[in-house]
Amino acid sequence: MKRILMWMMAAILICCQSVFTSCSEEDNPSIPAYQPEALVLTGDEAIEWTKAHLDSLVDEYMKDCGNTLDPDATRATLSKIGYTGLNVIDYLSAGSLIDSVVYERMMERAVESGNKTILFTMGMSGCGKSVSLRNNPDLQEKANNQAVVYDGAFFSEADFEKVITKSNAKGLIPTVVYVYNDAETGFTNCVERLMRTNRVIPYPTYVMFFPYYKGRVEYFEEKHPEVELFCLDNNHNSGGTLVSHEDAKKWDYTMDAEMQNKLYKIMWKFILSGDMTDEQITAVQKPERM
Repeated sequence: MKRILMWMMAAILICCQSVFTSCSEEDNPSIPAYQPEALVLTGDEAIEWTKAHLDSLVDEYMKDCGNTLDPDATRATLSKIGYTGLNVIDYLSAGSLIDSVVYERMMERAVESGNKTILFTMGMSGCGKSVSLRNNPDLQEKANNQAVVYDGAFFSEADFEKVITKSNAKGLIPTVVYVYNDAETGFTNCVERLMRTNRVIPYPTYVMFFPYYKGRVEYFEEKHPEVELFCLDNNHNSGGTLVSHEDAKKWDYTMDAEMQNKLYKIMWKFILSGDMTDEQITAVQKPERM
């Protein structure tokens, strides 16, 4: 009798083990799979991580970049440590490290190929550089045939000096495509892009840097006569008409209290529309230390 009871208990234990096994975390769809905590590094930690992984980040970017250096795109390689597009300030310095190495490699490749040409795009964020270039087929073809295209905003003349000094030192022949849009249209473009892509130019940043472009044509004529300069007028998103240097000198970069108030109202129109996320609303309002 005892032997029969022991066999019965053993059979029950085996059945229970099968039930428990079938209800394990791996097989039970009601239990979510374990997700490791995302790595988020900012500031100095982001810089140090980028230094440690610089070669692989540069290789990752250059694999599909063609002939174009786009700082927004190089910064996107830092998404693995927390970059989202809404937190640009936390990754500016780390992104610049990637830019500098990509730039050097692209220039070296240009010299080795014998095609020692470089084209810089320039203009306030939201001005419509890409659209304006596409609407001028001859310029677009010129860009396609350049060894390097540096797709930048270049908020200040000092920013541009840093990169053109390096390209001149390597004997590259520079071309600049400089695009203008009025402040209200340009800022509207920036907010609409933020809503689509999370790439942010905060209101205080736009207000600060828009006037920095005043006198830019004169700067090229005085400091860099070696540059072939093309000026495209995309005022009110008109498409990017090629204009003379003299006409470009008349572009309005006023950012007085009245204009700041207009841009502030544009920002709040989008905020109150209900179409922005809470994160986007915070990002468009915060000042950036640049």
